[in-house]
Amino acid sequence: MEQIEFSVGGMSCSGCEQRIEKALARCDGVVRSAADHRTGKVRVVFHPKKASEQAVRSCIERAGYEVSP
Repeated sequence: MEQIEFSVGGMSCSGCEQRIEKALARCDGVVRSAADHRTGKVRVVFHPKKASEQAVRSCIERAGYEVSP
């Protein structure tokens, strides 16, 4: 398992957190995620053989949020 943390722009409430977490739950290889709109961070645990950092980033972006490099 691998863990990564992203800075995510556009999260302004707990609804945003839920939207991101639901989007990540649908991504293959993601085990769990935790989004925090107060810090603008999303922490993701994933299987590196099933998902990549870029795939996880894309899941967040498809949910409508901006991931900072």
